[in-house]
Amino acid sequence: MYKALDSSTHDLIRGATVTEGRYTVQLVKCKLLAKLGEWSLDPTIGWISLAEHTTNPDLFDLELRATNIILSTVGVLSVDEMTLKLMSDRTLKLDFKATTIYGTISLTIPW
Repeated sequence: MYKALDSSTHDLIRGATVTEGRYTVQLVKCKLLAKLGEWSLDPTIGWISLAEHTTNPDLFDLELRATNIILSTVGVLSVDEMTLKLMSDRTLKLDFKATTIYGTISLTIPW
């Protein structure tokens, strides 16, 4: 069994565990959030630079990078659908469906 993370704060939930399938979902989400959000704290970690965030980003390139991150996660077999949207408030919304060895997962990652 694997440790459970709170879905909103991503903190460990004391004494709670998850199955392998839910662990895969947590792992994909944490990897994407770390890669999406760390550029402001450590520019060597993030995959979107400040310049990309303040100008019009290349959504195709970002989609390729996200796909590579998702596919590099243990248990993920394929990315079936992906949509990246640049919202009017300058946030980026990543929606995707992927096939894992435990079934299909669907996530929305805002940035």
